[in-house]
Amino acid sequence: MLKILKTMATAAAFAALCWQMASAQAIEKKDITIGLPLNTSTLLPIYVADAQGFFKEEGINVKIVAFKGGTDLVRGMVAGAVDIGVGAFSEALVGVETGQGVKIFYGGFNMAVFDWYSVPSIKTLEEAKGKRFGVSTFGSSTDFLTRYALKTKGIDPKSEVQIVQGGGSVPRLAAMEAGQLEVNIFATPEKFMAADRGFNLILQQKSIAPDFPFHCFYAREDFIKNDPNAIKAVLRGFAKAVRWSKAHKEESVKLLAAKLGLEETYLNRGYDDFIDEIFEDGRLASDAGMKAFWDVGIMNGTYKQPMPVEKYWVGAFHDTYNEWKPK
Repeated sequence: MLKILKTMATAAAFAALCWQMASAQAIEKKDITIGLPLNTSTLLPIYVADAQGFFKEEGINVKIVAFKGGTDLVRGMVAGAVDIGVGAFSEALVGVETGQGVKIFYGGFNMAVFDWYSVPSIKTLEEAKGKRFGVSTFGSSTDFLTRYALKTKGIDPKSEVQIVQGGGSVPRLAAMEAGQLEVNIFATPEKFMAADRGFNLILQQKSIAPDFPFHCFYAREDFIKNDPNAIKAVLRGFAKAVRWSKAHKEESVKLLAAKLGLEETYLNRGYDDFIDEIFEDGRLASDAGMKAFWDVGIMNGTYKQPMPVEKYWVGAFHDTYNEWKPK
């Protein structure tokens, strides 16, 4: 009898331990809203995780909402309409700097995908002096990157060229064809469209820094603190999607074509351009890439100095990745 009781006690203790372990890993919130600043090809793993059911496999129901820019996304997060944002590193920092309780908790999108193209008569960056450089809007990332790139190459963006705001990539490409702009900054896939239309590649972002903090995951600090297992579920779904995307190029391109309404020809080339710069472990960009980011911000007056890492970064999820990553 005593042996039976001991066995039962051991079984009960084991069951209690299992319950405690399960409770520790219980997902705090199963309905998660992920906000995007817009729909773009470089966010491929987010679309894949949704389409392939990787989020559901992790026990969460994810709703993906695309906003009309990063500012609106941050506002939606602060208002409680979004749990997790996946968007530009610079836009996430707006939520940090303005004291709205936002922090970045995962990276993984370290892409230097911008290039500068010129009209056929201009063959080099030196020949572009005195010409019109198109950017989306003044104060945008395309504006800041263009000014920084010119400065690093010994060209004064204030006196030796004319910076012109021309809207999105497609309207600016049309402006080049109409003779209204001589140089433009393009990312994937518009830069391949520019190349196919006979425009010349005169500068690559990768010549400035090998990588760059492009997209990141961010959330309100209270969500990060109170819902860590929900976040891990999202990140496991993301990690699975990164693996799937890298193993299934053709299906990934077709998914992007259906999502974005762009030609597979350009998306196929765009995929090759960025896929190796997506990392499932959520790392930030290299030291050189981070330095370039802060240098751009300091040059344009957004920052006086690099922001202390602890002010914007919660590294717990990246640091413990090997403990919770999917098999």
